[in-house]
Amino acid sequence: MQSKLDLYQRVTPLAGLGIFERNFFSGEFYWNSVIRKILDVDENFSPQLEESLKFYKNPQEVRELIDLAIHTQVPQTKRLELITAKNDLKWVTIWIQADVLDGKCMRIYGTLQDITKEIKLQRLLEEREMRFSKAFDHAPIGMALVSLQGGWIKVNRSLCNLLGYDEEGFLQHTFQDFTHPEDLDSDLKQLQELLHGTINTYSMEKRYFHHDGRIIWALLNVSLVHDEFGVPLYFVSQIKDITERKKNSEIIRGQNSRLLNFAHIVSHNLRSHTGNIQMLTNMIITEDDRDEQMNLIKMLNVNAGNLLDTLSNLNEIVKVHDNGQAGKVSVRLEQEVQRVIDILSATIMQSEAQVDIIIAKDLSVEFNPAYLESILINLISNTFKYRHPDRTPRIIITAKKTPSQVLLSVQDNGLGIDLNLHGHKLFGMYKTFHRHPDARGMGLFLVKNQVEAMGGRIWAESEPGTGTTFTIEFE
Repeated sequence: MQSKLDLYQRVTPLAGLGIFERNFFSGEFYWNSVIRKILDVDENFSPQLEESLKFYKNPQEVRELIDLAIHTQVPQTKRLELITAKNDLKWVTIWIQADVLDGKCMRIYGTLQDITKEIKLQRLLEEREMRFSKAFDHAPIGMALVSLQGGWIKVNRSLCNLLGYDEEGFLQHTFQDFTHPEDLDSDLKQLQELLHGTINTYSMEKRYFHHDGRIIWALLNVSLVHDEFGVPLYFVSQIKDITERKKNSEIIRGQNSRLLNFAHIVSHNLRSHTGNIQMLTNMIITEDDRDEQMNLIKMLNVNAGNLLDTLSNLNEIVKVHDNGQAGKVSVRLEQEVQRVIDILSATIMQSEAQVDIIIAKDLSVEFNPAYLESILINLISNTFKYRHPDRTPRIIITAKKTPSQVLLSVQDNGLGIDLNLHGHKLFGMYKTFHRHPDARGMGLFLVKNQVEAMGGRIWAESEPGTGTTFTIEFE
């Protein structure tokens, strides 16, 4: 029995467990060395019950705990603050048991354990949690804690405001409900990669549905929180509204597209004008017939006038871009087609091409004149660029009005294009399908760009060795 007591007295210090006993029958008061260490007193300190209570910040709490243990004869425990002999503040857990015989307390005994480190750690965690909660709740961007199953654990006010809900209404939906269907698969795929540990975090631009139905563009950043054993707990999502930034990006892309169109019109159309004028000039110089010379001079004068019109249209494009307007006006198709034929008249004469225009004189469309000129010059000049070597070029330009739109077609008998092979990239940038020294792969790309900028549509039908027909559908 004595050996067990010795073992007990040796083990309790290892556990940091202080032991005390107050025997009311013998008057003895016992502390082990752990309690003396907790209270910062030396080994010779002789405790008395009332004197020991003075170490506690609130001695009355201990007295009440002792009385409760005696009265109920049930063990009592409590966390208490005490001030040591060295004036240090410590937290302890006290456990008290009373032995009562015939209604009289014979002794009280129990344990005392220093939990100061645990309390400080707990308060540190609570403080961090409070700071996180404040930062979370008042963050200027949307924040959410999301369960591994996709449910909301916590959302902040900014996120609710971003999507137009109060918190109660927001929590009735999952994040899948708010996500645009086209962005959902990418989001879910990256969530799985987070869970499997293949990535540590991810960012993506995605679309959310606002309460009123409009689309909100947001930058989403997601990370995964684990416990101390590495087990996933929940996702932390940060959602920043980038709708205005996306709108500005669209504006910039539109401006760049218009700039590309403008640069192409300047380089391509003016080159067509100057090339035609140069050819007419050379023909005038080498022509001996006086009547034919006069006819060529008249054609030269018409082309000079067309050049001035083109410059005027280019000036209008600049004004349109400055004002942010569409630049559409009513234009008569037959007149505009004939104007482009005049611009290319020298090339047509030199190639002996046959041009048929089948368009009603009063047929009009709403379109940008400079864009229409550029489109027609591209499509018609391609006829000569990619003419078949074994036949004279022929161009048939037709237009018809349907109940819902106007269709304009430019048909040639040139080399044609294998649409099964090249159809998917026909209107791509820098795509060429025949060898030609002037081929740059920009013409059809810009034609499509210009048609769609005006709300129209273009497509092609072609057979290699037979020819190609381009059709434009005007809005």
